[in-house]
Amino acid sequence: MENLFNFDDIKVDAELLERANPVFNTAKMTLYQLAASGDEDSVLMSEKLGLTKESTQNSTTTTSDAVKLLIESLLMDLRYHTIEKLAMDEGEFTEIDLPCGYLPKALRYTRAGHRFIGLDLPATIAEVEPVINSLLNDEQKKMVKFAGVDATNYESLRSALSDVEGKVVITTEGLMVYFNDSEIGALCDNVKKILDEHGGCWLTIDPEWLMAYTLIVKAILGDKAPEALASMQKRAEDKSDVGVKGSTLVVFPKADISEDIKKGMEFLAKHGLKAERKIVSDNMPELKVFEKLKPEQVAAVKEAMKLNAYWKITSMGVPAAREKIDTGSIGEKDFDVSAQIEGEKLCLSLIGRIDSLTAPKILSFYENTVKEKNIKSVYVECAELKYISSAGLRVLLIMKKNSENGMYLENVQPEIIEILETTGFDSIFFGEK
Repeated sequence: MENLFNFDDIKVDAELLERANPVFNTAKMTLYQLAASGDEDSVLMSEKLGLTKESTQNSTTTTSDAVKLLIESLLMDLRYHTIEKLAMDEGEFTEIDLPCGYLPKALRYTRAGHRFIGLDLPATIAEVEPVINSLLNDEQKKMVKFAGVDATNYESLRSALSDVEGKVVITTEGLMVYFNDSEIGALCDNVKKILDEHGGCWLTIDPEWLMAYTLIVKAILGDKAPEALASMQKRAEDKSDVGVKGSTLVVFPKADISEDIKKGMEFLAKHGLKAERKIVSDNMPELKVFEKLKPEQVAAVKEAMKLNAYWKITSMGVPAAREKIDTGSIGEKDFDVSAQIEGEKLCLSLIGRIDSLTAPKILSFYENTVKEKNIKSVYVECAELKYISSAGLRVLLIMKKNSENGMYLENVQPEIIEILETTGFDSIFFGEK
């Protein structure tokens, strides 16, 4: 039977990319917040992208105000410049920002003489690359590269970094809180391969970022903090359409975080990585946004940041038994789909890995097919499906919600069942069957 799915012929527009993986919406929110702190590069970026407070800070159910925007601009100013300071302490390196979002890091790193590689979802790269290039001179443009990747997909990362030589510093801000354990595990494995090949480190705010959020809001608002925190989280979840659940590597706010930190360190160790906590108060520069705070608020923030840390993660080293980097399934087909229609039933066979790069193609094919054909149910053959990310799960959920007679998964392999169980999707997809 003819395969109706032709990867090369399927078109994916920005609106569809957003529905398949809307997390990148929060990136514009954070750019506007950094601009509100007074960062001049961010102001330029924000203006060029036409961002407004209403479009970036308000969601369908919550709105921002002057106090919340001040706190969030403080948080952005803190993380942006502190992680940059930690990176600059590493000497000579290529900066790899994953995800790069819309922040103007390329401007700052190239000014300091470092090559910059910005990695993010294709939809984000398509918008941010021309804006950044418009702010660079000819020499700086030669030092900057952008690429659309999926952080869990090593082949996409390897391709983007194919021309990188020497030591790297990978920075990650605002990614892990939206990832489940399987995605974080894949990310850790990919980072280890990169560090084993190039040397350097991975600097991330993510493990203790929720804790930083809580500490800062309490330092500024005191007893009014709980209400503000709930509103801020709801707004971020509305923008991304993803609950902030996190993984084993994410430390959740509580009086004693030592056990969560231990679990995070153990998680990293299982993936051949080790971490050093860099206390924020010891590494943060004097922030521009402090000019907008009262002296007692500045003092409270600095005191709070003695309890918070960013993580410097390095490889435990390449095992002695192997001299070359294990490249896994390089050269094999990472993704394919076979599709047929049987009466009112759409039959899909998913092969390889479904992630934020491939999931939009499936969604586009499905929606175009149901427009042209009388499709009432979808059957998905999963015998050769090796991996599925949050974006892939979202696409399956969209198909399920829009199929009159349901969507069914067939021959699901143990590794996929584990992902479904850890994300809670097992009850959603298997409940009807």
